[in-house]
Amino acid sequence: MVIVVSWTAARAHAQDTVSTPPDRMAELEAELAKQHEELRALHAELASLHAQPAAEPADSTAADANDPELAALLADAKAEAALPSADEPTLRLYGFADVGAQRIWADHAVSALAPETEALTFVLGNVNLYLDGTISKNWRFLAEMRFGLGPDGAVPRPKGGYGFAAPLDTSVSDPSAANGGFTNLKWAGVVPQRAHIDWTPSDGFNLRAGLFLTPYGIWNVDHGTPTRIMASEPVFLSSQLIPNQLIGVQAYGSLPALPWTIGYNLHVSNGRTVAQVDLTDNKAIGGRLFASTRDPFPIKLGVSGYWGTSEDEVRTITARTTTYAFKEYAVSADVSLDIGALRIRSELVTSWTIYQDGKRRELLGLPLADTMRMGTYLMIAYQLPWYGVEPLIMAEWLRIPIPRTLPVGEGVIMPSVGANVYFTPITMLRMQFMVAHGLDFSADPVMTKGFLYQAATRLITAF
Repeated sequence: MVIVVSWTAARAHAQDTVSTPPDRMAELEAELAKQHEELRALHAELASLHAQPAAEPADSTAADANDPELAALLADAKAEAALPSADEPTLRLYGFADVGAQRIWADHAVSALAPETEALTFVLGNVNLYLDGTISKNWRFLAEMRFGLGPDGAVPRPKGGYGFAAPLDTSVSDPSAANGGFTNLKWAGVVPQRAHIDWTPSDGFNLRAGLFLTPYGIWNVDHGTPTRIMASEPVFLSSQLIPNQLIGVQAYGSLPALPWTIGYNLHVSNGRTVAQVDLTDNKAIGGRLFASTRDPFPIKLGVSGYWGTSEDEVRTITARTTTYAFKEYAVSADVSLDIGALRIRSELVTSWTIYQDGKRRELLGLPLADTMRMGTYLMIAYQLPWYGVEPLIMAEWLRIPIPRTLPVGEGVIMPSVGANVYFTPITMLRMQFMVAHGLDFSADPVMTKGFLYQAATRLITAF
């Protein structure tokens, strides 16, 4: 601004010289010289201000030595000052990855039901990349993409069924190869975990639209392997007693009720669908309510609910036939607490599936009955003071009634032991050994057969 003003004064002086008498000219020249001196002084002051940050490292080092808290505050202030404006679009990339090995031991009665290998094998687990975009103030976009080697070696499970077919082979030629197509490659896929746009005007009320992870329990949303304490996710998550992902809209927020924080999620979605879109006007609804505090130690309690419908159709030019249709509703509860180095996690999910008359799904050619399904677990982990080692114990129970022709029973119990080794806060090794045993408490129980043991390890890092 000083330069603009000085340029304006000089321009006015040049215009006045056309008709100004000599004595007036001398006065103007003296005034211009005075402004030039003031301009030099301003430039000198500005140069000294620019030179001051060069001396900050010595000051910050002294602050760090004499007052670590002050140094931390200064570092935070510098980091915040370096951030772009809230109105400036930004994009951050981060994620996690894990690799490992696993082995299954099972007799024929059980291994015949498992289409994957029982042999010791190394695996590429998750390579998840987050695209976190700040669109503008109060607007955000978040996408999580999982990259992997699938579907090569996977068994087809159309419409959520259980697969017994041969594993897929995705080997194809590379038509773009310089050697004329002699190169072979295996095509692989990308699995979207979530992709949604958020409007975040306040802590108490926010809106989300798109593909989101269903807000229930502990591990469905916070599913990253660096965060999850156990190597293997709970089996009720894999069984999707509640759909893991939904497409729709969600309202969420949190409110202080000191020393507690109360949070909520409410969502409307397509529900459990065979493909991407809903085949009816029925919409699923659900929600979650939780309370958390850090006094006298970190604890979080939550309850969730879900209600929806699901159906499938066969479409021809002349007709649409519904092959199955059911309604489902579910409730869940969860608790997590940290007492020093002790970590305790537990969840319980119960869901009911009720079919329409004459529109039941089939498994192995047998119609499925209306069912109540249930899954729960208890996990206890304790981090030792040596070498970042954290042993854990865990017990799971899953009830999913299936046709009596399979020697599994109405449920399975899975005790397990494991250990984690934390090399750094973001790089760790998780190990877990599980034993699965079928159970049947019905009035006419199935004689369960077979055994299954599984060992899994994962080397995990975040980036």
